[in-house]
Formats: sequence, structure tokens, C-alpha cells
Amino acid sequence: MGLMQSSHNITLRIRTGDQKGAATDANVYVILYDTSDNTSEKILVDNFWKNDFKIGALDTFNIQLPESFTEVKKIELWTEQSSVELTSSTWFIQTVELVRGLTRKSVTFPVFRWIRPSVHYSLYPWDTFLPQNDPDKEQRENEIKYKREIYKLKYQEGSPATLESLPGDEEFSYEYQRHLLMTKWEGILKNWFTGITTDSWKKLDDLTNIYYKECITKPKVCSYWKEDTWFGYQRLNGCNPKSIKLCEEIPSKLGVDEEMMKPILKGETLEGLIQEKRLFYADLEILEGIGHKEGFDCCAPIALFMLNSENNLVPIAIQLQQQKGADNPVFLPTDDWGVWTLAKMWFNLADSSYHQSVVHLGLTHLLMEVVVLAQHRNMSVSHPVYKLLAPHTLFLLAINKLAFERLASPGGWIDKTMTIQSGGLVELFHKGLQRWDFYRDGIPANDFANRKVDDPKVLPNYYFRDDSLALYNSIYKYVSSYIDIYYVNENDISDDWEIQDWIKSMAVSHEDGGLQGLPMKDGIGHVSSKEELKWILAVIIFTCSVTHAAVNFLQYEEYGFPANYPSMLRTPLLKDKEPKTEKDIIDALPEKDQILDVLSVTHLLSSKGTNSLGYFETRYIYDPKALGCITNFQSDLKKIGEEIRKRNKTLHIPYEVLDPVNVPNAISI
Repeated sequence: MGLMQSSHNITLRIRTGDQKGAATDANVYVILYDTSDNTSEKILVDNFWKNDFKIGALDTFNIQLPESFTEVKKIELWTEQSSVELTSSTWFIQTVELVRGLTRKSVTFPVFRWIRPSVHYSLYPWDTFLPQNDPDKEQRENEIKYKREIYKLKYQEGSPATLESLPGDEEFSYEYQRHLLMTKWEGILKNWFTGITTDSWKKLDDLTNIYYKECITKPKVCSYWKEDTWFGYQRLNGCNPKSIKLCEEIPSKLGVDEEMMKPILKGETLEGLIQEKRLFYADLEILEGIGHKEGFDCCAPIALFMLNSENNLVPIAIQLQQQKGADNPVFLPTDDWGVWTLAKMWFNLADSSYHQSVVHLGLTHLLMEVVVLAQHRNMSVSHPVYKLLAPHTLFLLAINKLAFERLASPGGWIDKTMTIQSGGLVELFHKGLQRWDFYRDGIPANDFANRKVDDPKVLPNYYFRDDSLALYNSIYKYVSSYIDIYYVNENDISDDWEIQDWIKSMAVSHEDGGLQGLPMKDGIGHVSSKEELKWILAVIIFTCSVTHAAVNFLQYEEYGFPANYPSMLRTPLLKDKEPKTEKDIIDALPEKDQILDVLSVTHLLSSKGTNSLGYFETRYIYDPKALGCITNFQSDLKKIGEEIRKRNKTLHIPYEVLDPVNVPNAISI
């Protein structure tokens, strides 16, 4: 692009970041370098009598250069403290753009850095280099050293490394802060109004009083939460759709036999169901021994499910504790209605505990914090992989910090509303992480195959599986096309020390808070091929977007009706089959204040406040070679969305959460 060949008038556009403290009153200077080795004078970038470089602002400046000046190949930029300083000298720039006068041709210099006083920065068009190809390696090394100073790690034995304190560029933007605040206060006001207008609950139908005059949206599940088909559907397409497995033999710890099951199976047998691949199970043994609220019970249940003649997954047996015993009966659909209903509620209490601790918080929020911290501490903003991942890590560190301050801290929301309490939540997460494998569990096709639920003919109506696979394939295609632009061969991977340092810092032992399943060489993390890098990046983007959407945005629909997916039950664990009444079920539910707390937080957590997958809040990729990758990705997502919406029109309960328009790019709530 001959940007300056015929005109000496250009426009300089500088966009300041939207982070806390991003603005500056410092004097800003630039020197421009062209492809013919011409150099401009030192230029003060300033609009007289205007307050430039405010948070989120796009400032425009007119610059004149000699006509001999050709295409700009580099900008040298720095700041000097002004005589009157109202804001910090440190300044966060998103982008710098040069626009040629008459033709309006432009070139962008992505910055996405904190500009420190008196430090001279070299900015390059499109700014996308592997470290071995960077024209300014020293600047790049100094940048990573600086990032390691501000992204300091905090270690706790057996836990993943976490952030010591939140850097300024990880703070919520002002716009997003307003969204969170408004959503929070909306929930608080609605619950206050509901709390003073609802009557006491004497029967189950009275529970819907909490949705008085639709002040709080009534979850659809209110009308079918008692149905066994719904209980089976929750295992496939609910908040935790990752526990169901094909049953190839009855677990020895489960106290069922053919004689017991005759009234339920009506002519069929357990062995016959196994042979026909119609028997499934969910085993929550991970909860055994987990600490919980004093005076309350928790359980580690196992349940059998059958695919019936209508292709619905239905429960046929629930055992609430792991080991067989006289005080641990197997509950059956033929039992007293109140007993069977409470057995399902106890199973869902355990499932909700596992969902919040492991499936949601642990294996999306905290797992990806390990990835993101390693990324910041080992990878330059100029790295093509950094630019690929950055839109999918938006606000992750900020939301994690907020979650532990407000929800998981002692006396916080979890202690008030969940039987397992914050201590049990951390125990469960640690156990879950120790069992999780990046390759085996992170790639969805591997996860479904390992659970032997990958065949739609064996387990139909598993929409989470079908949509996950379609979306993962589109993400992998996007990643693959992008990586092929910057890595010509496998040597480029081996020579990329930033990628190798990134993987090395994540793939360490569990004692050091590392992750299993990443590629290794001589006992340390090492990427040996483009294919390895592609699936790692695809898993990260998939986890930050699709997995988190699936396990997060159904929370209000599931938890919003307290009998459907309880996080706490107040009565003792079922240990016999003595008949139970509707009052027994109501007595088991949490207090009204606790229920309203659950509604408030799950309503907030279920709100989507950022852009849909593939349409990024902040654009990091400007390299013309890579723009087609994004366009093709968006096209693929559009087709997937159309297919999902077409299918959903035929369903009694549409599965909409993984329609790409409903999937955010990042874990930002």
C-alpha cells in the first residue's frame, strides 16, 4: 500500500481503551518511519483546547508530511509528563490508525498496551508476528517481563495458580459495569417486591406466587418439573449435561436386580436393555465425603435411566448413597409419589452441587483462568495466537474476582443458599480438576465417545451433544485456517518460544496446579505440531464460549423454580420409603429469603450482556490475510444457527442455549 506517495496530508486516529485508568493528560509524541528510510520530525499529537485521550475516546489529529514520504512502516510513540496532570501518565491505547487524505486508504497499528511514561514504543502495521520474526525482539521481551510484574500469581498447594491482584486492563469496561449494575438492581427490586407480596406456601402450586404478576419471569419448568421424562431430559440438556453414560453392566454398588425391576420394566429386563444399548446411568460418587453445612444432609447418588419406546430418557432407579445398606434403599418410580419426588429432588441437589462447583465454576471459570494467566505472562500482544484468544478471554479475570468476593467468600451467596457451602465447593472443584483431561474431556467428540453417548441412534434427543459437536467443528475450522497463515511448517512451532513457554507453564503437575492432557516432551509441556496447537486452541475457545454458555445460561430456568433443581434441602436425607405428603416436599425446600437469593443471582448469571460468538466486542485481528478466517467463521455459525432454529420448531421444549446467537464469546458473567 503506497500510503503517502502522492499526498502529504494524513489523519492520525488514536483510540484510548475503556479500562479503568486508561486516560492520560500526558504529552504524546510520535515519529513516523517510511519504507524508503525517511523519518518524520518529532510530532506533538495534540488538539489545542481539547481534552484528548479520555477513556474510550477516539481522537483524530491532522499531520502533514513531506510529499516524498512513502508508506509508513513504523511509528515510534511515547509520552512525557505534562505540566498539569489530572490523570495518570500511564495510558492504555487500543489502536492507532493512519488514513491517507483523498483516497481514505488506511493502515491500522493494533496496540492494546499500557503506554508507560518516557518509554518509546515501536508500532508496526497489523502488528502480528511470531516472536522469532518480530522486528523488535527486545521491546517484546520487555513487554512480557512487565506483564509478569502486573499479572502476579498466587499459589496454593494442589490448586491452580490464581491472580494476586487484578490489573487495570482486566477491569470491567464502564459500559459493562453499567449493565451488571442495572441487572443486579433489577433483580434486587423485583425480589423485594415479591418478598412483600407473596403469601406463605401451603401447597406446591403456591410456589408460583414468587412470580407475582410476572414481576419475576416464571420459568417454563414450573409446568412439568414433576415428570419423569423431564428428569431424564435434565441429564441430556440441563445445566449439567456431561454426566450421563451408557450402562454396559450394573454397578456392583447399586442395589438393583431383575426381580425388583419387573414392575417398572413391564416385560423387559435390565440385561435386555444393556444388550440393546438402552440403559444409562449417572454416578455422582465425586460428592462422597465432601463437607457441607452443619445440620443439613448431602448425598452422592447413582441413578439408572432407560430409553423408553418413545425415545425418552426416563429414570428407573435412584440410590442416594454409594454403598448398599438397609438405610440406603433403591427408590423406584412405583414408590409412593412423595417419596419418588423427594428422591429425584435429592439427586438434583447433588447434581446442582456438582454443577456449580465443577461443571460451571471449576471447568470453565477457574480452568480458563489458568490458561489466561499463562497467556498474559508468556505471550506478547503481537503474537497471532494472543489476538485469536483475546476476544474469548474478555472480563474472565474480573468476573472470577467478583465471584469469589461476592459469591464464594465466607458468608457469601454460596454459604447462604447451598448445602455444600463455599468450603465444599472448593473441595469439589479440586477433585473435579484432578480428574479432568484437556484432550480426553476438552475435545467434545472424545468426551461423548468416552461416555459412549456419541451415537444419536443410541441416545437421541441429546441436543447438547449435537449442537456442541457442530460448534466445535466450526471453531476448529476457524482456528485451523488462522494458524495455517502464520505457521508454515512444524519448525515454526518448535521455534516459537512464547507458545512453548505458554504450554510449559500450564502443563505442570497437579501439585503445582497444572492441567492434565496437554502434549509433553521429556516431562514438560511442549507443542510439536500445528495439529496439537490447533486442537488446544479450539478447546480453549470452545470452553470459553460454548461450554460456558451451556452450563451457565440455563441456570435461572433450572434453579428458578426451587423444587426443580434445589441447591439446599432442609429435611433429613431419605432413608426409607415411608410415604411423604405434599407438605413434606414443601418443608424440605429452603426458606423464602434463600429462594429469593437464588432467583436474584441465577437471574443475573443467566443474563447475556456481550456479543454473540464470532462478533467481537474488541477487534484484535487487523491483518488483511486473516480477516477472511473471521468472515468464514461467521458464515458457518449462521448456518448452524439456522439448523438449530429449524430443529427447535419441531420440539416441545426447544433447546436454544447453543444457538450461536445466544452464545457469548467469553466467560464474562
